[in-house]
Amino acid sequence: MTRIGRWFLIVLNAGTVVYALGVIVFGVIDLVTQLANGNLRVLMYWAPGEFSYRDADGGGNGVQVSGDGGQADTIVTGLSASTIVLGSIAVVVGMLTQVALAVLAVRMLGRLQQGRPFDRAAWREVALSSGIVLGLGIASQLLAWWVRVAVVTESGGMMFSTAFVFEPLTVTIGLTLAIVAMAFRSGARLQRDTEGLV
Repeated sequence: MTRIGRWFLIVLNAGTVVYALGVIVFGVIDLVTQLANGNLRVLMYWAPGEFSYRDADGGGNGVQVSGDGGQADTIVTGLSASTIVLGSIAVVVGMLTQVALAVLAVRMLGRLQQGRPFDRAAWREVALSSGIVLGLGIASQLLAWWVRVAVVTESGGMMFSTAFVFEPLTVTIGLTLAIVAMAFRSGARLQRDTEGLV
């Protein structure tokens, strides 16, 4: 591996660790703040024809616009304890994907420091991280959907949709890690073959 490539991987992995830690720390602070205030921040999706915007002046003169869908970051109060617990679990599961990425990045930094990024265990760790990120990402989406259904059910309103909305980011990251694992496996084989020739 060239020196530039090695430094690029070091910066990439260090950035991943910093980003993941930031998401985790600020996510925990935000969740604790919400729970302390007795509310929950939920990403909701408008039902078709119900997407609306109202001016926040509170005077009743705001503009209201209706459309076909879209998302709304909402603060919901008055939820049952079970829905609050479910919403908290959904947030924690989402943050665990960041933990998995941070652990992988730290392990890769250690390998880079030792000068052996493609040793035999590297591709297995990346593959395991891929599976964890995929599993937690899908679980997080299903839990978030369950929370949205609970919010709509408890509020008695149908302004928001109860349909499942697929978010591709986490799945894309998990599949990308799977591709990286295959590349690392090829790198490990190449390294073993090279060492066998020496």
